[in-house]
Amino acid sequence: MRGHDLFRVAAIFAVMLCYSTILLGGNVMASNNGLACPDWPSCFGNGNFLPALHGGVIAEWGHRVSAFFLSASILVLAILGLAFERKRQVLLRLGLAALALVVGEALLGGLVVENQLESSLVITHLGIATVLFGVLLVVALLANLRELPARWIRWARQAAEEQTRVPGLSGGVGRPAPGRADPAPERAASREA
Repeated sequence: MRGHDLFRVAAIFAVMLCYSTILLGGNVMASNNGLACPDWPSCFGNGNFLPALHGGVIAEWGHRVSAFFLSASILVLAILGLAFERKRQVLLRLGLAALALVVGEALLGGLVVENQLESSLVITHLGIATVLFGVLLVVALLANLRELPARWIRWARQAAEEQTRVPGLSGGVGRPAPGRADPAPERAASREA
């Protein structure tokens, strides 16, 4: 497997792990288990990284374990970016930005626990997770753009174009786009000339 292919696969894997971690974090919030493990990074102090799994500890510890694997996958993504994507600076920079975000997110997660789920920290934690997910989506899309079927690319370009005709309306003509005149009279005049 070539270096770029490793980067592509790592990007997709990181997106999936990030999504899973966000879902598990939402479960922790919804089930009110944010303090089931009252210490950070261990669960019950004294370096207890393998707590007895019962009740809310399962939800909270599952989120932390998922966050650990997410951090490791983004570290691998950043290393692969440094090794194989130096010519594609956007991918390299976004990979390094994802690494900075996940480190910040992990430290903020610790602050959330240490500060007894202070709401401003919880909201910031969720906001950074959302930004991280968006960055990873962009990395995965750009890294895999060459591999996408041509018809998907055509569809995306068509979807991004400004449409002035709306199929299904009487005569097939919709309203002109804001700030633009209806191009139909101009085309008719150019055909007559």
